Amino acid sequence: MKKMIKIKTFLKASSIGLLTLGLFFTTFSCEEDTEFNLGPVLASHQDGIQNLDEEGIDCGGSSGVVCPSCTDGIQNQGEEGIDCGGPCMMCIPTPRADALASSTIPYYFTFEANDAASGRNLVPLPQANQGVTFNLGAADPAGSDDLVGQILRPQNGPFGGFEDFKFQPQPGPIDFSTYDKFTLDVYIPSSNDFSGNLEPLVEVILHDNVDGNFFQRWTVIGVSVDASDFDSWVTLRFDGTNAVSADTGTFLRDNTTYDNITLRFGGSGHTEAGEFFIKDLKTTTSFVAPGTPRADALASSGLPVYYTFETGDASSGLNLIPVADANQGVVPNYGVADPAGSDNGVARILRPANGPFGGFEDFKFQPQSDPIDFSVYHKFKLDVYIPSSNDFSGNLVPLVELILHDNVDGNFFQRWTVIGVTVDPADFDSWVTVEFDGTNAMSAADGTLLPANDTYDNYTLRVGGFGHVEAGEFFIKDFVPFE
Repeated sequence: MKKMIKIKTFLKASSIGLLTLGLFFTTFSCEEDTEFNLGPVLASHQDGIQNLDEEGIDCGGSSGVVCPSCTDGIQNQGEEGIDCGGPCMMCIPTPRADALASSTIPYYFTFEANDAASGRNLVPLPQANQGVTFNLGAADPAGSDDLVGQILRPQNGPFGGFEDFKFQPQPGPIDFSTYDKFTLDVYIPSSNDFSGNLEPLVEVILHDNVDGNFFQRWTVIGVSVDASDFDSWVTLRFDGTNAVSADTGTFLRDNTTYDNITLRFGGSGHTEAGEFFIKDLKTTTSFVAPGTPRADALASSGLPVYYTFETGDASSGLNLIPVADANQGVVPNYGVADPAGSDNGVARILRPANGPFGGFEDFKFQPQSDPIDFSVYHKFKLDVYIPSSNDFSGNLVPLVELILHDNVDGNFFQRWTVIGVTVDPADFDSWVTVEFDGTNAMSAADGTLLPANDTYDNYTLRVGGFGHVEAGEFFIKDFVPFE
């Protein structure tokens, strides 16, 4: 191919009369046509022309450059979002992501659409690089107008039983020092076949991308969904507080190498298919509502004492403060997330194996300044959650006791009044309100009824029984007297 280029040049100078000097310039012009023969221009993959075997301008075919498309996971070719708008399909609205845009959350993803508009600092890898098949912006199976993500774990998937949903790696390590907890809304259809190896299990996997052996180093946090919650949306909480890496046992909050977040559905090590729906992956600093809302609500109750366990100080109650942790027989942790999933702050009471008091471990409040008047308030209630993961096959028992006593000397147990309530196994894994009725409760020393007692100045709680050294885990909240 030859190109003939015709160039026209035009030169002109203006005349200027300088009458005062009697000089003048004559105006002249020059116009010339010139032709240059540039010779043949060779076709190439950099000539700005779609030629050779290209599928677009300088892309596709043997060019080695992939042409922009509406499925490449990149916002290009005039798109308004990733693979949407412009020459592609209309971008899907993302109202939930829009609502989160003003938050300070460092990363989130709502699954309303398959592009950055669905989140902050999280974008899915292209479909070809995923272990699962996903459909983002899918209709809510529960019938709302929310757009959600549909995750299909394939039969005999590409990764031999380790199928997952991957986000693109971050440009640098993720800081988990503050945000080490995650929530994800999940809907599991009961049409899944969980009779085999498929599990109603959802896992958040934090890992690096140094090499293919990342699974030797990763941190995995899993939550199983109860069958009673199938066919409905549930918010799963992935608590990284005590989550550690597979290789060194480093706590997630201390990790400085992970640069990626991955989700896995249905378990691992099997090739069975499953369907899951998800929305709104968010990171958080706490699962607990700020402040002490339950204690605040009791402030005008007129009660002489109460304690909600929202914190470990006086703000949780009235006239009740726990003794220092070092002086407790149990290990308390205040303001922890509700194991039942609410935003209540509760207390986790760990009865340690081989505890410091030889089988008589308990939770102690500080003594009152004066003897307690039980004439009106000699009944008490306490909300208790007992995990079924406790081993009650031995000496540990699902028993909760309120102990009223003095602090005259170390022999208070010879005089105390103990009121115990046993929790039925049918009530494990749920909150129950146990009531301690002191109406007919007597002192160990002389049988004095609690309403008539005028020497006790302390309240103590005991969980799991006594006279043994077996470990147990209990959650409690809202110790309140009533008439």
